[in-house]
Amino acid sequence: MWFEDRSLSNMKLSSLIIEEWRDIWSSKGEFIIVTLAYLFGFTNLLNIPRLILDNGGIAFLIAYLISLLLIILPILLLEISIGQLTGRGPIQTFYNICPVFKGIGISQIIFSIILMAMMTRFLGSIFLYIFHLFWTITDDRSGLPWLNCKNFPEYQFGNCFESSTILPSNISNFSQNRLATFNEDSAFEQFINIIDISSESISQIGKIQINWLIVQCIIWFLIFCSICFGVRWLGKIIMFSLSMSLILLFILFGKTFLLSGSFQLFYDLFNENEWFERLKEWQLWKKAIEQVIIATGLGFGAFCTLGSYNKKSNNLVKDIFFLLIGHIIFVSLQIFFVLSLVGHISNKNGLSPIEIVLQGENQFRQILVYFSFISYTKIFTGIFLFFASLTLLNILFILSFGILATIEDALGEKWSRCCPRFTISLLICCFGAASSIIFATQSGKYIYELASGYLKYSTLMVILFFELVSVAWIYGSHTLGLDIRSMIVSTISWVIGHCLLYINYILTPIPIAIAVINLMGYSFAKYSPQIKSWSWSEWTGIGIAIIPLLPILLWSLMVILKSCNYTPRTPLFMRLSMAFHSPLRNQLIKRNEHQSSTVHHRLMNSGENTNQNTHSSSHGASTGYMLLPQAPLVFNKINHKLNKTLI
Repeated sequence: MWFEDRSLSNMKLSSLIIEEWRDIWSSKGEFIIVTLAYLFGFTNLLNIPRLILDNGGIAFLIAYLISLLLIILPILLLEISIGQLTGRGPIQTFYNICPVFKGIGISQIIFSIILMAMMTRFLGSIFLYIFHLFWTITDDRSGLPWLNCKNFPEYQFGNCFESSTILPSNISNFSQNRLATFNEDSAFEQFINIIDISSESISQIGKIQINWLIVQCIIWFLIFCSICFGVRWLGKIIMFSLSMSLILLFILFGKTFLLSGSFQLFYDLFNENEWFERLKEWQLWKKAIEQVIIATGLGFGAFCTLGSYNKKSNNLVKDIFFLLIGHIIFVSLQIFFVLSLVGHISNKNGLSPIEIVLQGENQFRQILVYFSFISYTKIFTGIFLFFASLTLLNILFILSFGILATIEDALGEKWSRCCPRFTISLLICCFGAASSIIFATQSGKYIYELASGYLKYSTLMVILFFELVSVAWIYGSHTLGLDIRSMIVSTISWVIGHCLLYINYILTPIPIAIAVINLMGYSFAKYSPQIKSWSWSEWTGIGIAIIPLLPILLWSLMVILKSCNYTPRTPLFMRLSMAFHSPLRNQLIKRNEHQSSTVHHRLMNSGENTNQNTHSSSHGASTGYMLLPQAPLVFNKINHKLNKTLI
């Protein structure tokens, strides 16, 4: 079957076997750029400033950097290497690594779908900010409706004061927050209540809000346009969007870094006297490790998908160091941008930085208010909103493409003729848009709060734990290191990669430990009254958190039971071991002779049929696929490889 044949053609062992049928990146640079876009870490913009202020300044940055080097680097290498080794999306990758843990890939896909539906809600709010920004320009109104009361009576329904108002500490809605952003009479809160009409309870779904539905449909249309033509088109799209977002971030950094008061804040942070003592606190390390895992996007299967489109000879060990350096640069720019603004506002108004910095998505609204304290508020607000939009769209593009790759892997040749990539992309985006509708309703705000609140406790960490168990322990970090040796030429690179993979043995307990600590701190009391008013809210939240994890358990049980019932004459232990044994080795050894003879047969006929076969290869491929120049039917390249091998 073509689907099985192409899975072998993406594997190693024989230098004659090279990529066939499945697209690969146009260049190595595309892979680096797309992966950097995923590693941009927009969550750092919202979380790290507060984490730095709460955890000893430089102490947290040191813990974050060490976590990057000792935890993220080995796991990043692991995820990219299994994708490059198997040439498949998450589900088929984990089946090839360990059949009993194929459910890990299914869990990653389900978790990605839920996350994307939620992200469209947050990104939709950014699109609405952009719309109202341009509306104020075209309508020739000064100020912005979420910052100013004057000139925007249609967005007010009572007493109003500007969002940049400094409140007395005893009337602040948020602990220690002195800006009026979240006060019920502020321009920001009244603006939000106008554009997002909420029901009185999460159980009252209410009407679909047209403005939210439109922006969510626009988001899914953009996703469709980015993935419908395959990985090479995705690379071009993200190359443009990442370049634009970097330019915008540099503009913001250049504007804010030289503001008065910014240097004083950095001086205070880097001269923290007790930073070494803070490094002895386990809570600081827990927060740093959790943040770095979330910021880099491990556990979603995205790196596995991106790595699967590499050439098998790609030096992925060298790549991960470039990616890590890029992530550090991006995070540094984001930290300097936000903390420079905070330092300027603190110096200008005599406030402590801790009094105006929040964490999470509330910090996004705070940043929008920060711009009211600098000149050219509209211009820099627009730059920031476009920067945020492009950064989040890149993540959505990559996660959606992971789903597309998984479906293409599952369909095979016959079904891919009926369902070309364009059709599959359309179906994915239609399903995503349908799943996002619930967040466009009048209870969408509370559903979003409930889902995001419960998913952050342990779901991702549990998935990452099982990923490390299956790859590092069952398949074996040592075995994967040998696979890297067979894929890349550089001796130094595979030795370094092999050593890094060994670290994953001791990293395995870390994700599950973080999950347990988070569950120990669980509290339903922190949710909005509109959520707590429904008696089933807590159980619904628990269900949302558990659903992505069920495939791991259910698939494992199914495979183990199936193995127990297979060939009764075989000892039970051997039957069970078959469920955990990777099929990679068996398939390669079994088919290596067949593939070698096939390639030699093609080489025999290459002299007289090269043009004809090359033409048929480009037109005979399945609909939605392209037989690439790297395919075995391009005989001149294979002939060169064969001669080189014989010599």
